[in-house]
Amino acid sequence: MPSTDEIAGAPVRELRMEGGAMGAMMSARADGAETDMRTLAGRGLVWALNGTAGMPEEPFAEIARGTVVRMALRNETAWPHGMHLHGHHFLEIDAGRAAALRDTTLVEPRETREIAFVADNPGDWLVHCHMLEHADGGMMTWIRVT
Repeated sequence: MPSTDEIAGAPVRELRMEGGAMGAMMSARADGAETDMRTLAGRGLVWALNGTAGMPEEPFAEIARGTVVRMALRNETAWPHGMHLHGHHFLEIDAGRAAALRDTTLVEPRETREIAFVADNPGDWLVHCHMLEHADGGMMTWIRVT
């Protein structure tokens, strides 16, 4: 696991959660094109990560093996999301201190939760809401560790 100094020196990658009932999402990218909310909803896509609903063609992040990664999981929705990272375990970061080792963390509405991990497992890894209806509704992305 990364040290406190390694975590402090790592750049932050923000993953923004959007959409859902009572959300302000007016559109999102789907299948490579900007799409209005009505069309997205007709396709069952009512959630997005960083403005993309559904699995993007390009990874959220390409990371060199051994790199310390910090991710700020920012929930801009009215619903909690259990965000899950495949292939790695992470530390929840609270006031600069590492907390429990996890692969899923609950991010409450309007909350930002920061996590950190060492990208030590090469491959393409899914990042998604573990509330599977939310993942199916568009809240999924992936990282590539090279």
